[in-house]
Amino acid sequence: MERVLSEGIIYKISKYADNSAIASAYTYGYGRIKLFMPKAYSSKGGVQTFIPGEIDFLKKDTSELNKFYNFRPDTTYMEYASIPAISLRLSLYFDIFDKFYELEQSDTVIWTILKKYKTSDYSKINLFSIYALMKNTGYMFNFNVCSSCGAKILEQGALNNGLYFCHKCAPENSFFTESYVNTILRAFSNQELYKNIKMNKYDELSVLDLFAYHIENVTGSFLKSYKLFKELIITI
Repeated sequence: MERVLSEGIIYKISKYADNSAIASAYTYGYGRIKLFMPKAYSSKGGVQTFIPGEIDFLKKDTSELNKFYNFRPDTTYMEYASIPAISLRLSLYFDIFDKFYELEQSDTVIWTILKKYKTSDYSKINLFSIYALMKNTGYMFNFNVCSSCGAKILEQGALNNGLYFCHKCAPENSFFTESYVNTILRAFSNQELYKNIKMNKYDELSVLDLFAYHIENVTGSFLKSYKLFKELIITI
C-alpha cells in the first residue's frame, strides 16, 4: 500500500452507509479508480464532483477500492460544477468513459482535454473529447472512406455495426447522417478545419446521436445519461 497524491477529477459519488460513500474518479497518474470515502457527508458539505484538483488517497495493492483522504480542488475550475452547460457534458462524458476504460487503465491525454472545457465553446470540446476517448481506446469507426467501395465520404454517410458507408453502399437499416455531420467528423483530424468550424448545440446533438448509436452497438448497453442530456441541454 502507498499513500499518493494525484491530479484528477471525482465524477461520481454513491452513498454506501451512514456518512460513507463509494466514489469514481479519473486520475492523471492511475487512470480510473474507485475510492472509499469514510466521511463523504458532513456539516461542512461533501466533496464536489467534476472539478479538477488533487486527490489524496491510499493506493491498495490487494483491492480495487482505495481509501480516500482528501481532495483539494483547483479553484480556477470551480465553474465546472456551477455551470450546467459544463457539468451536464462532463456527466455524459464520464458515463461513456466508464464503458470503455478498465480500472487503472491510464490515459494522460484525457487530463489535457478535460481542462479545455474551461473554454466557452462547449459543444465543440464535448464532441472532440468523446471522439478522442473512442479513438484512444480503438473503438472509433473510420468515417473518411466507405467500408464497402473505398470512396471518400464527403456528403451523407451511414453507420452500421461499427462500419461507415457512403450513401450508395449503406445497408437499409443503417444510421444515416447529414453532410454537415461528416464535416464535423473530419474536423477532429484536421486542425485548421477544427479551429474554424462553428457549431451549436443542435449540431452537437446530431453528432452525439451518431456517437450514442455507435456506443450502444459496441457495448451492448443503453446510454441512459444521453436521454436525460438531450432533454436538459436544450433548456440552458
